[in-house]
Amino acid sequence: MSRVRQMVDLRWSDSGDLMLDSNDNDLKDTAKENLQAAVQHIQARLQSTRGDWAGSPETGASLTRFVGKHSTPELGQEMETVILNELVRGGLFRPNEIRVQVFPISKQALAAIVAVTPAGQRETVQIAISYDLQDNKVSLRN
Repeated sequence: MSRVRQMVDLRWSDSGDLMLDSNDNDLKDTAKENLQAAVQHIQARLQSTRGDWAGSPETGASLTRFVGKHSTPELGQEMETVILNELVRGGLFRPNEIRVQVFPISKQALAAIVAVTPAGQRETVQIAISYDLQDNKVSLRN
């Protein structure tokens, strides 16, 4: 079993709330959900700015650095590099396990698609986000 597949975390709802297990009303975890912990780690890093997490102040893609800029292919390339660097930082993912593609979707927004294929696995998990350069808002698109 790959190390990415072995990740376990508390299960969050799409709105970011902790979920309860319907069987015992205890906190639910991701142990039985294929690659869900990896998805949650990606989402948390893309939605965070460095300093947000007291226990890990270096965590976060800090996409706020792009606020106020114009959506261009060049800015997309820069954002792609930032996202890739954040997701491989600290060994969360290996560079050969992850692909990031960022592209403009409007004058004030970029979209990012992150695909993770754990080493030795055929399954790929994919996350899509949009980032509004004016409102500084990261929205999940899955």
